[in-house]
Amino acid sequence: MPTDTPTKISGEAVGRLSVVRAGMLSLLQDRGRRGLAFYAIPPSGPLDRRSAELASAILGNDPDAPVIECHFTPPTLRFESAAVISLTGAEMGWTLDGRPAPRDATVAVASGQTLSGRPAEDGCRAYVGVQGFIQTSQTFGSASTYALGRFGGNGGRPLAIGDVVRWRPPEDVRPQMSLVVSHASAANLAIALRPGPEYDWLTPTAQNDLKNGEFRVSPHSDRMGARLEGPTLTLRDSALADSVPVLPGMIQLPPSGRPIVLLQDGQTAGGYPRIGYLPAAELDRLAQIPPRRPFRFRFSP
Repeated sequence: MPTDTPTKISGEAVGRLSVVRAGMLSLLQDRGRRGLAFYAIPPSGPLDRRSAELASAILGNDPDAPVIECHFTPPTLRFESAAVISLTGAEMGWTLDGRPAPRDATVAVASGQTLSGRPAEDGCRAYVGVQGFIQTSQTFGSASTYALGRFGGNGGRPLAIGDVVRWRPPEDVRPQMSLVVSHASAANLAIALRPGPEYDWLTPTAQNDLKNGEFRVSPHSDRMGARLEGPTLTLRDSALADSVPVLPGMIQLPPSGRPIVLLQDGQTAGGYPRIGYLPAAELDRLAQIPPRRPFRFRFSP
C-alpha cells in the first residue's frame, strides 16, 4: 500500500515510484560516461543535455543525478512515496491526478498520485527529475542507459510497465523554485554548424546546399544518429582511407548523400567523411526538432 513514509531498502530510506505505462522510450540518464571511446563505448547521456541539467538544478540535485528521459510519448508514473519533482524539456501536457503540473519548477507530489502526460508538442524530449538521487544500476561509473549495449541504468533497458524506480531523498530541506525558460521551437531558428575536417571534399553545389538548403530529421533516426532528409550532397572524394574518431555532434556523409548527425549513443569511429560539426548547445536544439519539421543550418566560425 502507498505510504507517505519512505520505505527501507538495505537499511537506507528510499522513495519509490512505479511505471504504469512505459511511454515510447523512457530511459534513465545521467551526464554519461567519458574516456571510453578507445573501447568503442559511446558516452550516452541525455540527448538534450541543457534540459536534463535544468531538471537537476531546479531540485538542487547533484549535477550527475540520474533523470528520466522521455521520448515523444511520456510514461505514466505512480508515486508510492511523497516526492518533489521537476519537469523540463518539451511540452508534454503533464498532469498530477488530472491537474496540470508546471514545467521548469519544483512540483510537490503526494504519495499515491499519478504523473501522466500527452505526446510532445514543439519538441521531442522531456525530462523528469526527482529530488534526491535515483538509485539504479551503473556501468563504468555511469547510470546512463545504453540500450544497445544492455548496460547502465535500469539494467540497461528502457523503463517498462511494472518497473520500480527508487531514489534516496535529500537530507536537507530545499527551497521551492520556478524559472522562466524560453521554449522557442528550435525549428524556427537556424542550427549553428561548423565545417568538419572533410568539409572541403564537398562539391561547390553541395557546400551551397548544406549552407542554404532545407533539412528534416527522418523518423528513422534513433539515439545513435539523426538521419537528415533534404538535398542530396555529393563529394569530390567518396570515402576515407581508414576509420577515424567521431563524437556526438559530428555530421557524417554516407554514399547515399544524406547526412547523419551522430548522437549520444553513436559509434566512436567511422569511415564516412565528416563534413560538419554541431557544438553541444546546437546538438541539444537539434534533438528537440520533431521529425520532418523543416530547419536550416547557419555556418559558424
